[in-house]
Amino acid sequence: MIGRLWRFLTSLQLTIGILACIAAASVVGTVIPQNEAPRVYLEFYRPSTYAVIRLLCLDDMYHAWWFTALMALFTANLVCCTARRLPLLRREVAAWPPGEASAPMPQKGQLHKTIIMQQGAAQAREVVAGALAGCFGRPAERRTADGSLVLFAEKGRYARLGFYATHIGVILIIVGGMLGNLGYQGFMKLIEGEASDTFVLKGSGQEQKLDFAIRCDAFEATFYAGSQRPKDFKSTLTIIDDECEMLTKVIEVNDPLQYKGVWIYQSSYGTASGAGEVLIGVAAQQGSGETVQHRARIGERFALDDNRSEVHVKQFVPDFSIGEDKKVFSRSEELRNPAVQLALYQDNNLVEEKWVFANFPDFHGSAEGLFSFSLLSFYGKEFTGLQITRDPGVLVVWAGSLLLIVGCYLVFFTSHRRIWIGLEPGTDGCCVTVAGSSSKNPELFKKTFDGLCTRLQAQGTQGR
Repeated sequence: MIGRLWRFLTSLQLTIGILACIAAASVVGTVIPQNEAPRVYLEFYRPSTYAVIRLLCLDDMYHAWWFTALMALFTANLVCCTARRLPLLRREVAAWPPGEASAPMPQKGQLHKTIIMQQGAAQAREVVAGALAGCFGRPAERRTADGSLVLFAEKGRYARLGFYATHIGVILIIVGGMLGNLGYQGFMKLIEGEASDTFVLKGSGQEQKLDFAIRCDAFEATFYAGSQRPKDFKSTLTIIDDECEMLTKVIEVNDPLQYKGVWIYQSSYGTASGAGEVLIGVAAQQGSGETVQHRARIGERFALDDNRSEVHVKQFVPDFSIGEDKKVFSRSEELRNPAVQLALYQDNNLVEEKWVFANFPDFHGSAEGLFSFSLLSFYGKEFTGLQITRDPGVLVVWAGSLLLIVGCYLVFFTSHRRIWIGLEPGTDGCCVTVAGSSSKNPELFKKTFDGLCTRLQAQGTQGR
């Protein structure tokens, strides 16, 4: 049973099947928007289709249990394939020269050539050692069982580690990605001069607190000449921890602030709908009907001229819309459909409550009742939008990426080249047997091998 499981986890078919599933899932995750509000999906899909998307977690695919299980199986496959080859690596590293220790020379090299040197054994050894040092580095020596001397040199010894570095790098990237699921990502709006320790989680919309507060000291946006297209926008932020100012930095796009493992990015900016002032036009339905302008802050009340009535400016939204739950929300931070909610009181008694639209002044009964209201202008405060991210696996991913690059370099751009030279003294001189092998690029290695042999022949030898 264990052997069958081991063969399954180390099989190439499993690797290909997992990669095909990951590729297909990635296509689905690209086509279907991720981590959006339900209303976004219902704009594109039927309710029944959206129910299937929710059931299969396709709206948050990369955090779905089945995708995590798929990546865990892929990791197990890589670990088992790597472990299966470790004994071979251990034997190759431990053995010198590779092959049987008693053999005078390995007989299975890719290249072989025999040369008769007219010098004696000691002088021939010096010539061979010098030639090897010039091509491969200082050689190692060993006496075989029959007394022959074998010199061994190699280059690119660590090329064989490329396979392991690549596999371990991919494993670290997967593990780092899984650790990233333990972190969070959210959004925070800060008006200039304000501080907050609360942000909204991406996807769920729930609020979460930080261990510290962030204060926006200043915000600046520059635009291209003659347009409202932003050229650059940046914020001056101060970190407040335990009522002490710990750090101040100017952040902009791609230049975040980092504190206690939390990364704070400049994400956006806009006009805050919950702050600022509105200019309201009020005209009595009876009398002259002259419109009187009142400027008031959002959330405050202002008195009318009859000394009995007050208007409460309850809320302002820059882009009015109503969701499926019948609640009002703003579709964007731009002033596309600005509206203000007003409540009229007389003698502290609520008389009426209505929404007043700047673009549609007669809509929703704005001109009905004791007074007619109109939204003339809005004086908002700019906010800076900050992306709050904590990813405990980011260093693991970086380490895996670096190891993957090193592994790919070793696999594709290096080769393990080995040279054995055996010396056997004879009556007419010394018999030199040269053998070599290369893990790849044999044509280039053959040129090096032939050059070494030519150099040995030039030292007073003749080929046979």
